[in-house]
Amino acid sequence: MGAEMTMTSAGSARLALQSALRQRRWQAGEKLPPERELCESLGVKRMSLRQALLALENEGAVFRLDRRGWFVAQPRYVYDPLSHVGFERAARVQGEASWQDLEQEIIIADTNQASDFGIAPGSPLLRVFGWGALNGHRIFVHDVLINGLLAPDYLARLDGRSFTEVWEQEFGIQPRLANLMVRPVRLEGVAQQLLGCTNGAPGLYIKRTRTDAEGRTLQIDREFWRFEGLELQLSLENIK
Repeated sequence: MGAEMTMTSAGSARLALQSALRQRRWQAGEKLPPERELCESLGVKRMSLRQALLALENEGAVFRLDRRGWFVAQPRYVYDPLSHVGFERAARVQGEASWQDLEQEIIIADTNQASDFGIAPGSPLLRVFGWGALNGHRIFVHDVLINGLLAPDYLARLDGRSFTEVWEQEFGIQPRLANLMVRPVRLEGVAQQLLGCTNGAPGLYIKRTRTDAEGRTLQIDREFWRFEGLELQLSLENIK
């Protein structure tokens, strides 16, 4: 006698929502009905619905905006972290890109930062902090550190260009990727607030270290991405 399979209310709700999403009952970026309405239509309690929605969030099918509700995930931004191409140029063929640098400042390297750059503590670093969006949906926050000893007037020359373009065109330096790290995170603090997601929402943290031909660290990129907004595609042609 075969074992009879059973399904929880949360599992049933998840399958029903998956089917509705596949049938495009709601369009990409569209807000889902209120949780009370979904509970009534699916015949489940709110706890079961929440479990179903959280499972779909972890799959990247839906996302939450703080105090605004649940939304259907938009097409992912296809991103190659090995590439030297800036966000605006890479996103141009995928949709409408927008971004804002909220802070551009000179800071003093602490012990850990000095170790990362191979410079003395107290040396100047240039910091650029801001966000990027695709089709009006903020998908990442960047916090970039630049070696101020090698390019003291770098910020004045940035002028909306990609970091690589400035190194190449203004300083005659071809940045090289020396290290890449990608790990899953829970979005919290300033990154969570700027991205508009709920505290603890799933995300990805990407850290890149770029050096010059002599091995001196030029720049360290630190990025926090919304999980459902990103698809990583690595091109081996970009490894030099």
